[in-house]
Amino acid sequence: MRIFVLTLTLISSLALQAADLELKSLGDAASGQAKRKYGPYVGVGIGESMGQEGTLRGGGKIKSDEGAAIFSIEVGKSWKLKRVPLMLSLEGEGTFMSTSLTDAKSGLALADMNSLMFNLNGTLALDLYRYRARIGKFAAGFRPYIGGGLGGGQVWFRNAATTGAATPFTIDEFINSWNWYAGVEWTWKDQYSVFAEYRDTHFGDLEDLTGYATDGYLVGFRYRY
Repeated sequence: MRIFVLTLTLISSLALQAADLELKSLGDAASGQAKRKYGPYVGVGIGESMGQEGTLRGGGKIKSDEGAAIFSIEVGKSWKLKRVPLMLSLEGEGTFMSTSLTDAKSGLALADMNSLMFNLNGTLALDLYRYRARIGKFAAGFRPYIGGGLGGGQVWFRNAATTGAATPFTIDEFINSWNWYAGVEWTWKDQYSVFAEYRDTHFGDLEDLTGYATDGYLVGFRYRY
């Protein structure tokens, strides 16, 4: 009888130790997932502007609803706030845009414009992941966010009309820029996510163009370490 009791006690002890190790393993795994979910990340995006406008120093305005191609690469890091369901991110972003400028009245092409800008962006996102037990894993993967940034870069453009009395020209300038954006990101498997956002970008004054601004959208992919 005593041997039976000792054996039962030993089995119970081993079972409790195994359960404790299992819980610790699950806790470590969850902790690792959290670090990957809120740690450093890289991302790429592609999109199109929905229009641009500005004022020419020599008189007249440019305004066009024609789309401009937008390409983006970002590197950043995210931090989870402990007491509120929010996530903060800070990132460096490089954006290339190519578009055509047209006269607001006549609609005639004025110039082909390209820009390569580098911005430092800050983002505030609503983190639903902590509520996954209530709303489900799929819905918990969504993160609505807003953000903005400052930076600068190179802008170069040449006139599109090169026939008749038009004189070909090329302008290459370094300017500042700022932007704000709003979007939603959806994450799966802790590390991978896709996003879609609306973005409004403003450029500093150029030699012949002031108040230039453009808005559009981006869709892309992010990978979190």
